[in-house]
Amino acid sequence: MRQCVKWLRIMMPAWICAALCLRADPGDVENSHDYPSFPRMPGYLITDFTEDSPADFDFPISRPLPDDADHIEMIHVIGHRYAIRYEFNSSQPHPPPAPTLLETQEHYEKAAAAAGFTAEKTGAVGDVTETFHANKGGRDIWVYFEPSIRVNALTIVEAKGKAPAPPLVAAAAPAPSVPVVSPPLVRGKEDPFYTALMTKGRVVLSVAFLPGKPDLDADSQPVIDRVVAMMKAHPDLMIEIDGHTDDTGDAAENRQLSENRARTVRAMIVAEHIAKTRLTAVGLGGSKPIADNETAEGREKNRRIELVIPQNSSTDDANSSSGSMDTFEGGEAGFHSTAPDGVNYYPSRSTPGH
Repeated sequence: MRQCVKWLRIMMPAWICAALCLRADPGDVENSHDYPSFPRMPGYLITDFTEDSPADFDFPISRPLPDDADHIEMIHVIGHRYAIRYEFNSSQPHPPPAPTLLETQEHYEKAAAAAGFTAEKTGAVGDVTETFHANKGGRDIWVYFEPSIRVNALTIVEAKGKAPAPPLVAAAAPAPSVPVVSPPLVRGKEDPFYTALMTKGRVVLSVAFLPGKPDLDADSQPVIDRVVAMMKAHPDLMIEIDGHTDDTGDAAENRQLSENRARTVRAMIVAEHIAKTRLTAVGLGGSKPIADNETAEGREKNRRIELVIPQNSSTDDANSSSGSMDTFEGGEAGFHSTAPDGVNYYPSRSTPGH
């Protein structure tokens, strides 16, 4: 193997050498390999590998519109196609925890950026797939990335020449242009969530996480969208994102979990072009309960994500968060000034803790 690699490095480009000689794990299916510049996550095996040419694939280059889930712009690419499926190897001796969805996304995004690829479609809660694109040596390369907790899939098509002109749409009468704001947001005092945040100093986000994990449920996307819309409407607004758990289990692990959850929310907001400097993520674990941890209902309320106006913020009308918090139902907005049942958790699951 070493002689093969040495000879190929002399005689062939590096990407061809990697494709022909390197096989990262003996547990991979036969005749499979990572695609150059897109190495796998540690602990994963290739369980399916297909290579065919000529072949085609429709690569999404936009997310669905909030009011039209079927509206996705696509690029139709024809060329040499690779389809690679990875699965987490839970049978390995002393397997580490599977990476979170956010960690997986960051891994492939960094790999793509380092290799000179641009993100034509970025991942988000509810639609975590991503599309990367680059033109290298006269080859137009498109990569479609489908991540999940234990299975990741890559579809790559190498085509000659430049990228085709977007988008690929069926012939139809043009639809009228409709401005999209999801959910609708009005400025200033007319927005009940903004008013509650300014009056009380903090509100609870009705977002859901996997039990014991920092990964958000897809149903939380409208809540993230609403926070983004509010921050765009109020460009001077600074926010602290506080993560909380109940007091079940190890206190240090709870604090880390709550911080990871707060960082996940922050990352999703930043991904929508909100400056990182406007958001701070803090993990408080179970140190600040708002309900009795002796009951299941109380523990569920304590597991939450709060948006807080920082104490040193100069934002007008921001009051102290001390004192009572009146219940605030934000309807489709998903905001509450006190924690409802099921916050930061799947209400249908009864797994205790965190």
